[in-house]
Amino acid sequence: MPHSSNLYEFGPYRLNVAQRVLTRDGEAVSLTPKATEILVRLVMNAGQLLEKDDLLKEVWPDTFVEEANLTQNIFTLRKALGDERAGPKYIETVARRGYRFVASVKVHEANEDTATTAEFDEEHSPRDNSVGPRVVVAVMPFINASGDEGLEYLAEGVTDNIINSLSRLSRLRVMSRSAVFRHRKTEIDPLKTGKALGAHAVLVGTVSAPPARVGAIHRRPAAITIAVELVDVATGWQLWGEIFDSQNKDLLQIQEAITRQLVANLKLKLTGEEEKRITARYTENADAYQAYLEGRYHWSRYTRTGIEKAIGHFRQAIELDPNYALAYAAIVDCYLRLATNYLPPEEYAPSMAHEEL
Repeated sequence: MPHSSNLYEFGPYRLNVAQRVLTRDGEAVSLTPKATEILVRLVMNAGQLLEKDDLLKEVWPDTFVEEANLTQNIFTLRKALGDERAGPKYIETVARRGYRFVASVKVHEANEDTATTAEFDEEHSPRDNSVGPRVVVAVMPFINASGDEGLEYLAEGVTDNIINSLSRLSRLRVMSRSAVFRHRKTEIDPLKTGKALGAHAVLVGTVSAPPARVGAIHRRPAAITIAVELVDVATGWQLWGEIFDSQNKDLLQIQEAITRQLVANLKLKLTGEEEKRITARYTENADAYQAYLEGRYHWSRYTRTGIEKAIGHFRQAIELDPNYALAYAAIVDCYLRLATNYLPPEEYAPSMAHEEL
């Protein structure tokens, strides 16, 4: 299903993604902002299973929330759509996994008032125009090229945070985490993958560390190199590429630089509020941030072992930055899960976060 249009029709309903408005036979349907965001992701990925973990990260990107929040919003959506869990016409629950939008969806080409298709100038770069195009970008899972499995958290964390930052921009459409992680491979063909996803541009990246540091016990590499490349799917041309070294810039600065460069090379004009959104930080301590990323990586495994490891990393983040609110919220979530045993069976958990569909 193409992702360049912003009008989706199913049954008597029409969803305007750009305006975040759902209507039934022309009448607006009242939904909370979070319920609307969930519906947008379900409809745009109709027929595909969206993992609960992915929905939680995408709809609540900057905090930890109980899965009950997602469940309640799904209940709200079903009620608004007149749907039933036992015999769903729209939203299907896949036990222990997530949700799937099962209704047939028609995609309408946007008219000139709501156009979302990006235009490319003679230099093959997306350009700004008066009708407000939305460029579609796919941030592919960064590849851990270090040979050290201990850096998987970093490759995953950087990918997640760039997706979350870019998704805050109204002039940009960013493929969801669940959509891109289905294409997680050691080597990615930007043109083939970009066309499969319906994207105009694809960002690919690798994370590596000096060999002497790889495998160090209980120590993070002193230097990390992140290489990125932005590719025009239509032509195969490189729109931008750069290599960042953590000895010159810390991880927070690198992520911000990648986001800014991507926006600049796609020729997007940001509002003052959007500038604040993409540069928002919840800590200024780069080591605390890395500890938090590592904790979130283990937390997302949804196993008792993973949760216990996550607590240790979140505690370290708090020790490094006592004002790191997200780390405190993360620890609370971990202890609640352990206290209520709100975890899937161990045999399901290892594959839940990144199972290819």
